[in-house]
Amino acid sequence: MVDAFRTHIIQTKELGNCPVRQIGGCSFVYMRISNVYIVIVVSSNANVACGFKFVVEVKQFYSSLCSRG
Repeated sequence: MVDAFRTHIIQTKELGNCPVRQIGGCSFVYMRISNVYIVIVVSSNANVACGFKFVVEVKQFYSSLCSRG
């Protein structure tokens, strides 16, 4: 599944502002930080807002780890 997302991102030069992509019946919720993507794949009727909140918290966690250095 992540390969489908990676291929789509590589082929799509302009990502726009939407942090959710529908590819092959799955929703990809993502956030880009520099050249790193944090991605959640949802294939059922899930609460995307909770998924995106999780992505934001993962970003904050790793940002705090990197700033400790």
